[in-house]
Order: sequence, then structure tokens, then C-alpha cells
Amino acid sequence: MFFSKSDKYLFYLTLPLMGGVLGLLVVLFSMILTQSWPSLQRFGLSLFTDSVWRPSDDPQRELYGLFTPIMGSLYVSILSTLISVPISICLLFTIIEILPRYLGTPLRFIVEIMGGLPTVIYGLWGSTTLAPILRDHVMKPLYSYLGFIPLFSCKPLTGHSILTASITLAIATTPYMTALLIEGYYLIPSKYKEGAYSLGATDYEAFKLMIGILKPYVVAASLLGFSRILGETTIVALTVGNSMRLSLCLFNPTYTIPSLIVSQFESARLYEYALSALYAGALILLITGLIAAYIGIRLVYWWRERIYV
Repeated sequence: MFFSKSDKYLFYLTLPLMGGVLGLLVVLFSMILTQSWPSLQRFGLSLFTDSVWRPSDDPQRELYGLFTPIMGSLYVSILSTLISVPISICLLFTIIEILPRYLGTPLRFIVEIMGGLPTVIYGLWGSTTLAPILRDHVMKPLYSYLGFIPLFSCKPLTGHSILTASITLAIATTPYMTALLIEGYYLIPSKYKEGAYSLGATDYEAFKLMIGILKPYVVAASLLGFSRILGETTIVALTVGNSMRLSLCLFNPTYTIPSLIVSQFESARLYEYALSALYAGALILLITGLIAAYIGIRLVYWWRERIYV
């Protein structure tokens, strides 16, 4: 392949930027690993298998375990993603296919504006408005009538719970997911839809065909959304209840890694291993988010190559 001089100049000009981005990632990872190393040496594998947060003025009596925050982060993030994906798909078809352009375009504009709102707005709304509504009109009836099911087996108290955090996060993430899906939908060549209509397909059948083609992209968008939800701090800190409790019940409060970090960071400086344990949680968060984002991006590239064959 022949490259002109301008192409070479452009490559050499962007090379330092690419190296800088990669270097920044390496520096971040190295810094977090270095900061977390004392707790990794002190507690070993038990740091990730125990559920305890016991600071002490005596370093020998300090004891930390991140199992509950790790599982809480995964539980809340997966549940939020499962809620957000179908809503985003519905918004996608409503904006692009169902509504006329003069209504679909403003709705898309509103969705994009909601995606740019500060997350603290969603967090305050979830904490002060959504939590009491869910407690009184959803959690208590489900506990009363379906309490024999493990998901609904605990008595709701304040409303700040796994369910409240998951729904609030899903609402905050839906604009991001919808934007990703709209971008993917527009990448699908028009020949597929035109071919379906030429064969006599109804609108429903054409939509079904398009979502079938879009399915790998939906999975990729879900992974990217999951990666973004995993690190969300403000919303989850205000709505999840912040309790070192691990349960399948949706009405229980719990900790996630971000909510643990934001609630314990200042006081952790007073103890020898507490701050290092928080950095160990951030390390798990970083690795998990990078893996999910990498798989999602690779899946997007694979899908793009397949639909244009």
C-alpha cells in the first residue's frame, strides 16, 4: 500500500498522542497497583473473599474484605444493564421507525440532553423521590405477597437498596445506550430493509429483521454500558444504602466498590491499610471495566466487518 507524504506526516504527528494515551493508561494502572500492594501483601486472597471493614488504630488488628462490594458492584451493574437494554431498544425504534421525523428528532435531542445531565441530579432524584415510591408501592407489596421468593424475601426499610440503585442507574444510562444503538442502526446497509419490504414483509417483520442484524451490536453496547455503570459513583452512593451486606434480595442495601470508596476515602487516611484496601477495590474495578470495554469494542469492529460483506 502506498502512503503519500501527507499521510506519513499525519501518522508521525498523531503517534505521540497515541503513545500518550497508552502511557496514561499504564501510569494509572501502575499507580493503582502500587497503592494497593500493601493490602494485597497483608491480606492476600482474603481481601477479595471476605466481607469485612474493620479499621483499627493498631495495624495488626485491621481487617478488610472486599467480597461484598465486588459482588454488589457486579449485581447492581448487571441488573441495571438488563433494565436499560430493552428500554433503549424501544427508544431506538420509536425515534427512528415509529415517530415521524418532526417528532423523532426532538425526542432524540431530549434523550441526548438527558445523557449529558450531571449524575448527581439522577442520584438526588433516586434518593429522595424514587426510593420512597419504590418502597411503598413496589417493595412492600412484593414482600407481602411474594416474600417466599428469595429476590423479594427481605423487608424493605428505607427504600435505599439494590433495586433503587439499579433502576436509577438504568435510567441514567439509557440515553448513552440509546445513542450507541442509534449509531449502530444507521450503520446497517439499507439493502436489508429494502429487500425485506420488496418481499412483502410487514413493518413488524422488517423491524424484527433489523434487530436480528443489530443483535451483536446490542451485546457490544450492553458491555460498553456495563463498563460505564460499573464505575458510577454518585448515583449508587446516594441510592444503594451503603451497608456491608450481601444478599440476593433486591430490597436489601449493600455496598459497591465506588460507594465504598466515596464513603470511606477520607477516614481511610487515618489507618495504615484502609486506603490501600480501597485502591485494591479500584484495581478490580479498573480490570473488570477494561475487559468489558475491550470485548465490546472488538465486537463492534467484528460486526461492522460482517454487515458490509
